[in-house]
Amino acid sequence: MVLSWILNSLHKNIRDSVLFCEKTSDMWKELLERYGQSNNARLFQAQKEISRISQTDLEIAAYFNEAKKAWDEFTVVGVTPNCTYGKCECDVNSKLQNYQQE
Repeated sequence: MVLSWILNSLHKNIRDSVLFCEKTSDMWKELLERYGQSNNARLFQAQKEISRISQTDLEIAAYFNEAKKAWDEFTVVGVTPNCTYGKCECDVNSKLQNYQQE
């Protein structure tokens, strides 16, 4: 059922390339490998947008909204690495999260 849902939601050209996957997990892994890569150009654009923001003649609320929108896009595009080691004692994940929030 899930396999047919994914197939029906894909563009025809993409669907044809994964049509013969037997399991949903195999199809998903293949699609992720092919299309799930980081978009460095978009990350660069987000960084550029953040650096060009200035209040000029904007009201404070409009300026804040503009800055928040740019930072939110940057956060979504720029993936922060996390420690997945189960016995991590250095607390690097919370340190990275605090750094990102600052």
